[in-house]
Amino acid sequence: MPQSTNPNDEKQLTPEIDTESADLEAKLEEVKKETQDAQADFTPLLNKIKELEAQLQEKDEIARNSQIAYLNLKADFDILQRQTQQKIETADRDAILKVVKDMLPFIENLRKSLLNLSDEAKSSPMGQGLQMMYENLLRSLEKLKVRPIEATGLAPDAQFHEPVSMQPTEDEHLKGKIIQEFEQGFIYENGDDKLVITPSKVIVGN
Repeated sequence: MPQSTNPNDEKQLTPEIDTESADLEAKLEEVKKETQDAQADFTPLLNKIKELEAQLQEKDEIARNSQIAYLNLKADFDILQRQTQQKIETADRDAILKVVKDMLPFIENLRKSLLNLSDEAKSSPMGQGLQMMYENLLRSLEKLKVRPIEATGLAPDAQFHEPVSMQPTEDEHLKGKIIQEFEQGFIYENGDDKLVITPSKVIVGN
């Protein structure tokens, strides 16, 4: 048989439930307030972070622009430096070639004089002095990046050799080859910069 509910018992429970509900609502409000307070505390910090991020982004953009400007400036400087160096080298080369061209007739006369000396004259003090002078002049030219053009025994090359005559030869290996230098040629050679100052005037065997 079901038990009957005592109305007095229900009345006693209602105040307890109401009290618990009120406590929960109070705690909920307290939690909400604490959350709002925490958010309020974090808001300035978040704003500061956003501000710093914006500044950092701006600085990154400035840095990128500065780097681009630097690279462009460096490229312009490198081009100017190369052009200036080329002008200096060209000026130096032109000055060297002018001096060398003035020296070449004397050097050629000295070379021919040595070729025409007898063996006895070559071994004399005068002959040895002329030979030493000739060798010193060639060494001086070498310091200026100027050297004699190779000729004897080679096939004529229009870039370096100028045939002035042909001469019969019994040596089959020398036919069509240079057998004698009538006038010595010289070339300026500094790295990739090459220039024939004067071609070798040669006699070719036939």
